[in-house]
Amino acid sequence: MGYLFLSIALLANITKGYSGKKVSSYISGYSDAALSNFIRMVICAAVGLVLSLVQEGNFFSETSLTTLLCALLSGVATSAFIVSWIISIQRGAFVTTDIFLTLGVGLTIALSVAFLGETVKLTQIIGFLILALAAYVICSYNISIKGKMSFGSLMLLIICGASNGLADFAQKIFVKKVEGESAAAFNFYSYVFSAITLFVIYLVFKSRKKDGEKSVFSTPSAKKVIMHVAVMAVLLFVVSYFKTLAAARLDAALLYPLNQGATLILSMTLAAVCFKEKITVRSLIGISLAFIALVIINVL
Repeated sequence: MGYLFLSIALLANITKGYSGKKVSSYISGYSDAALSNFIRMVICAAVGLVLSLVQEGNFFSETSLTTLLCALLSGVATSAFIVSWIISIQRGAFVTTDIFLTLGVGLTIALSVAFLGETVKLTQIIGFLILALAAYVICSYNISIKGKMSFGSLMLLIICGASNGLADFAQKIFVKKVEGESAAAFNFYSYVFSAITLFVIYLVFKSRKKDGEKSVFSTPSAKKVIMHVAVMAVLLFVVSYFKTLAAARLDAALLYPLNQGATLILSMTLAAVCFKEKITVRSLIGISLAFIALVIINVL
């Protein structure tokens, strides 16, 4: 069942990535990125609340402190991830962010081994290293398209990868340390904390806007942005919910490399088909290495 739940999350995630790329073409800065994702998190929280009430009834009084702390880490990390992600894909090729998300996978695995007592097989370590090599090869592909990235863009991508790794680790803590509470309740609280964080980020960067600088929500493109944000909200809930269910059934050393490797392959395909990003020999080698890594991680 873990693989089935992960497959559903992967399909929803790549579709969400498509809408995210579309939104990035309208976003003009950090304040717009934070505001658009604040709206998304409010929608996600509403969906999560309804599902939690259906599954658990009055779950508020039964929520443990551990769940709230896990949700707080997840919400703050998710906020940092989605703002840095949407700005990153606005600045570079679509697949670049997935390269640095691979680094986040390594962080999740390391923390799960250190603090949750999970084990990693030698073949899984080898598979992850090959996956990291695939990410490096694809990174050189991106440079061939966009040229060298600036230091600021590099730091943004590092934040993107690390924050995603922390969000995944929070998810893993929840399924390992909390019993009897639903994934829907955990995700609801995560979205609430994320919405609060994003609103604070929005207020900070809004105050730094230059005089006369317009928000995307005051332009004719606002309806398109809101439509994509609504779609992304529903898909984000699907991704988080089913990935949490998968995390309860698969070890971090299996789940997150598998998720990231498959995402690399799907993102490369999406970038070529929908965004006309050129496929080169290096990108094909990167995809092939990612596929080999998945086989090693899951079969050997």
